[in-house]
Amino acid sequence: MNTLMTSDHLLVIDPCPDTQARIAEQLQGRGFSVVAASDPTAALTMIDMATPDIVITELFLPAAAGLTFLKQLKSRHELCPVIVMAKDAPESTIVQALRIGAADYLHKPVMEEELAHALQRARNLVPGDLADVPGFCRSEYQLTVDSDPTHIPMVISWLIKTTAAPLPSIRRLHLRGALQELLFNAVEHGNLEIQYQEKQKALMDGCYEQLLAHRLAQARLRNRRVTMHVLHDKDANSLTYRIADEGKGFKWRSLLTRADEACGVEDANGRGMFLARSFFPCLAYNERGNEVTITVPLD
Repeated sequence: MNTLMTSDHLLVIDPCPDTQARIAEQLQGRGFSVVAASDPTAALTMIDMATPDIVITELFLPAAAGLTFLKQLKSRHELCPVIVMAKDAPESTIVQALRIGAADYLHKPVMEEELAHALQRARNLVPGDLADVPGFCRSEYQLTVDSDPTHIPMVISWLIKTTAAPLPSIRRLHLRGALQELLFNAVEHGNLEIQYQEKQKALMDGCYEQLLAHRLAQARLRNRRVTMHVLHDKDANSLTYRIADEGKGFKWRSLLTRADEACGVEDANGRGMFLARSFFPCLAYNERGNEVTITVPLD
């Protein structure tokens, strides 16, 4: 088997610890960082947090969850290649998995050479790092999204996968946390004008979905958008993320002063500001308070 010179992050999903260990052993010393999960719930949590480059999953998960999990994964992380594996899967099931979006199929027990070829094919589907392109100086992305908070996880996953490839895995995790807080603030507090105490009460009363539906039903609010601008500047060796909502803004200066006191802030923007600044101290707002910028060094 040829050595795979990569730094890909691989998630293996299988209820059998022996299968997890076998795949990890086959890839030992070949440039892959391998983590494992035993069930779809744990796997989705890990994927949302860490955004692996490639996923290998058992097709016949407990409670017939394999195809359902594959649909969930592809809907939330469309750009992530998924390899399915099974022992003696019917052809019709394999075809269905491929139609849903699986990149490849492996027969179990997984053979080392077949695994290598499948991973190489999957790697060809992973967005490349622009920084490695000769002559590359800078790239810019601009996204405009609606004000439905349920869309935020998928938006963040796309951003991380597409724009943050040059970052180490721990920094990508930090960036995911910061973007999540700032985007939720922009949508909920900015565009939908939901205050922190109002949201907490709705969550405690079990009526948060109704609160969202009520705000999104208002023409004045539902047509508001959030715009995200991402700049990758190779000369400055940095990534810059700017998030702007169409809300009224807020008095950010007082919260910025208090943002070092995590337990003392009782406001959605204050909490998000504290978490984002803990990872990216360069966080800055415009005068009105409806646009926030964080700059991520690539050193």
